[in-house]
Amino acid sequence: MIVTPRLHLVPLAERHIPAYQTFLAGPRAAALGWAALPHEAWRNFAAMMGHGLLCGFAPFAMEAREDGRVLGLCGPFWPEGQLEREVKWHIWPDADEGKGYAFEAARAVLGHVFGTMGWTTAVSYIAHGNERSAGLARRLGAVQDGCWTTPRGTEVRVFRHGRVVA
Repeated sequence: MIVTPRLHLVPLAERHIPAYQTFLAGPRAAALGWAALPHEAWRNFAAMMGHGLLCGFAPFAMEAREDGRVLGLCGPFWPEGQLEREVKWHIWPDADEGKGYAFEAARAVLGHVFGTMGWTTAVSYIAHGNERSAGLARRLGAVQDGCWTTPRGTEVRVFRHGRVVA
């Protein structure tokens, strides 16, 4: 677990699945081309949990320290077929957007991957049109480093993070 002033970043657990399903059924996920039916969201979530078992790391669930609400996901990710190690994040619509939770979580995760995990580089893959995430990446100090086409044929922007110590 990683603790920040307002968040607990905890390993993914079954209790987080309903919030993930709600996120992937919502308008933001649809706008980004991520919409998923509940059973598809369950499979995606299970794959992230399995990533943790196979690779030794996975994204964390972001829980508000004050009340335990699940606010989104943030963490390290590097599934097979993905070009580089990634720090990813998703803030869910009911997470009081604009309060800086994603920044707080991502900064802590970057400190973790560059510190504890010993990574020397990390990127965030951000869909074209997802300006909120691109803005967050820039606020974290990342710079766009070209584009990459995913194994599914989707072109995404690559934002490269500098070494961060939280």
